[in-house]
Amino acid sequence: MTTAPAPATAPVTAPPLLEPPLQRLVMAQLEELPEALTGQTGPPRRVLVAAASKYEATAEIANAIAKVLQERGFEADAVEIDPSVQVDGFDAFVIGSAVYSGHWLQPARWFVQSHAAVLSARPVWLFSSGPVGEPPMPDEDPVDVIAIAEATAAREHKVFAGRLEHSRLSIAEQALVVALRAPEGDFRDWDAIRGWAEGIAETLTAAGPTTITGTISLD
Repeated sequence: MTTAPAPATAPVTAPPLLEPPLQRLVMAQLEELPEALTGQTGPPRRVLVAAASKYEATAEIANAIAKVLQERGFEADAVEIDPSVQVDGFDAFVIGSAVYSGHWLQPARWFVQSHAAVLSARPVWLFSSGPVGEPPMPDEDPVDVIAIAEATAAREHKVFAGRLEHSRLSIAEQALVVALRAPEGDFRDWDAIRGWAEGIAETLTAAGPTTITGTISLD
């Protein structure tokens, strides 16, 4: 007895798990997942320029650095270091201090010590303000800088000439500068400061700059 072949049937197609609009939404989210997991959102865009300044000269250097970074498309905030300064949300840091008796000011040393874990995981540049004269009096790196550079994994430390106004100094400071024969005047090299900031911008820029406004909050 011959068995009749079974009738051919059309292949069964499973219904889509998601409707097309919802499917596109899920696929877009999946494409963004690797970026979310790595925490990489593109080149650094927000830079904190933090300075410890006793007589405003170093703060003005920080302002100039922040202005250059803003002109290059970064959101750069210049702040004077105090316990209220926060580091969350910044992609890179420029940290500076006036130098007295070969040391950074205590607020700057405190800032680095308190935030070393965050700073060492981001690009960091350091600068000191101190030598005076024409040309500036010879001045070695501050004694703190080696430890500070190690704690922050800093890419560079730069020493800039400073400003000295005898009338603003304490009696003890006036006696010291007289003993050292330190000349009075403003010896800051603004071209060198701006050039250094341009170099930082070049290093941080991995793509064309995006115009982002920033703020300068130093007095």
